[in-house]
Amino acid sequence: MDDIGFEDWLKVRFDRPVGEKPWYYDSDDLPADPPREISLRYLHKLFSENGQLLEQYSDRQVNDGLYYLFSPGNSSEIFSLLDAELPLAERLRAVDAVYLLYKDCFFARCSRKLTHLDKELDVSVNGICYMLWDIAALPVHADKPEYKEINAACLAVMEKALQLDHEACRESALHGLGHAARYSPAEVGRVIDSFLKSAVNISPGLLRYAKAARSGMIQ
Repeated sequence: MDDIGFEDWLKVRFDRPVGEKPWYYDSDDLPADPPREISLRYLHKLFSENGQLLEQYSDRQVNDGLYYLFSPGNSSEIFSLLDAELPLAERLRAVDAVYLLYKDCFFARCSRKLTHLDKELDVSVNGICYMLWDIAALPVHADKPEYKEINAACLAVMEKALQLDHEACRESALHGLGHAARYSPAEVGRVIDSFLKSAVNISPGLLRYAKAARSGMIQ
């Protein structure tokens, strides 16, 4: 995997047949992770250029591919964002580029609904949009100084996502903030309070979710 090209890397993760269950449920068909420095570079490119790179894939393929990449239970590639042996500036750029997933992918592909109210697993793009920060385990609950800037960058992405006039994008950001409230209560409170004061078109369901997220009372 040391010399895998980006196009092959992308194809192996997204150009998959759609079945009843996501393709990564088959443990015998999981691709090998490339070295961390390659993962970091490719993730940044994917996030930054997602509008063009993912347009050839269906909503289900996009959901499954992103789920695979963000979930450490499937792949360890997301850990490249936390690898202290890689340049911090490059890792911060990759985190910052996650906002472009919201702007160029989730905003366009997600239906305007609240996924936390669904009782069944959502395999549309709404599924990964809602669960992104949950499955990625970011920000990191740790006192290590090297995580401080990464955590701040994650919260900044969530704050920007709240400014998008889209229920799914805002719900996703609030989901992430709700988990982060356990160890960054002051910053999360500031972000959510600012959102509630300035945002328009907040539905009653999203308002309830924002208040729950502010105190970390979400699942």
